[in-house]
Amino acid sequence: MAVIFGAALWGTAGIAQELGAPTAAPPAVAAVRTVCGGAVLLLVALVANGRAGLIDTLRRGWGGCLVAAGAMAVFQVGYLGAVRSVGVAIGVLVAIGSAPAWAGLYDALRGRFPGWRWLLATILAIVAAGLLLLPTGTDEIAPVGIALALTAGLAFATYAVSSKHLLDRGAAGIPVIAIAIFGSGLLLSPALWLNDLGWLATSEGALAAAWLALIAIGASYVAFVWGLARLSAPVVTTLTLTEPLVAALLAVVLLAERLSGLPLVGAVLLVVGLLLVSIRPPSDATAVPPIRV
Repeated sequence: MAVIFGAALWGTAGIAQELGAPTAAPPAVAAVRTVCGGAVLLLVALVANGRAGLIDTLRRGWGGCLVAAGAMAVFQVGYLGAVRSVGVAIGVLVAIGSAPAWAGLYDALRGRFPGWRWLLATILAIVAAGLLLLPTGTDEIAPVGIALALTAGLAFATYAVSSKHLLDRGAAGIPVIAIAIFGSGLLLSPALWLNDLGWLATSEGALAAAWLALIAIGASYVAFVWGLARLSAPVVTTLTLTEPLVAALLAVVLLAERLSGLPLVGAVLLVVGLLLVSIRPPSDATAVPPIRV
């Protein structure tokens, strides 16, 4: 359930950007949230594991850390850019809804079938999410926005797989996530000089930045990495389909987006799919060792 909780907090990211920083460039928002949120996670890692924990993580796989940081940077820009281009509902659906398929493809390329439970739950969850966020208007969806969302989904799956690899090699969970997030912030830092940051001087913008960094990154990723150490990457990315459910509900309440009858049915199916992959058989309960924090 830790992954579900973290994904629910992620579901607030697009809403926070659109309400608090509607005119800000998505790369700038991504840079602010990853630099600040990553710094918070580094402090958590130092308290929990000490400097030795961070150094040990880099030694166990600096290449994996670099891949995770790069993938996270691409995900942040693609995700927030898609939300700005095609809206919160569609942007979140395509980005997160495509991630399980990408993660399963990674496993297949390595000669490992993710499992029929994962396949069934993923199909059910993606279909349900499609019903949940089914467009009801006549507005055209920008192809660029869809491309950004698909890229974000691939990047998220890449991040999940590379982080899982580091955890499997014995790296501590919090340092892994801290290095990935802060590293992505460093990669995105040029956006802080290339874009207007006047939105941070407003109360709405400052509040949005604080929420995006402390809650939608700090709290959410601690919960996510805790669950990641206990599950396979495809299952984890399937559980993150909680995000479009939360995003859709917030879009209805805060952005006045409408949901027709079919999307409401989709919400129920999505919950069923999430339960299907969140309840593991007893034989899988100890398949992955507990995370070191």
